[in-house]
Amino acid sequence: MIQATVIGNIGRSPEIRDTKTGKKMCKFSLASTNRSKGQEEPQTTWLECMAFDDTAEAIVGNLDKGMRVMASGSLWEETYKKRDGTEGRSLVFMVNDIGLTVRSRRTPSQRNSNSEPSGAPW
Repeated sequence: MIQATVIGNIGRSPEIRDTKTGKKMCKFSLASTNRSKGQEEPQTTWLECMAFDDTAEAIVGNLDKGMRVMASGSLWEETYKKRDGTEGRSLVFMVNDIGLTVRSRRTPSQRNSNSEPSGAPW
């Protein structure tokens, strides 16, 4: 297992259910896109995510499809059999901690010039 921190967008809305042992489990997908200089096309990696108990309940109660998040946890690869009989692989991410990210597309000079509301008394 690899410990990882991933920034990306939730691709499939989180769903919660009970496991056979009575734990709460949440599943969702996360798309992380790498936009490197020199690459013509950005590369997107899809992760199948899961979380348990309090983390699972917090995710379902606060996060939804399309939201940009930063998540940390354990990452590993699983193999499975596709419908056509061939072998497929997927990255599975056990989320231990997750939260929204704040990303601004404005330059520092734009942030400073817009920092005060118009008509401010000071």
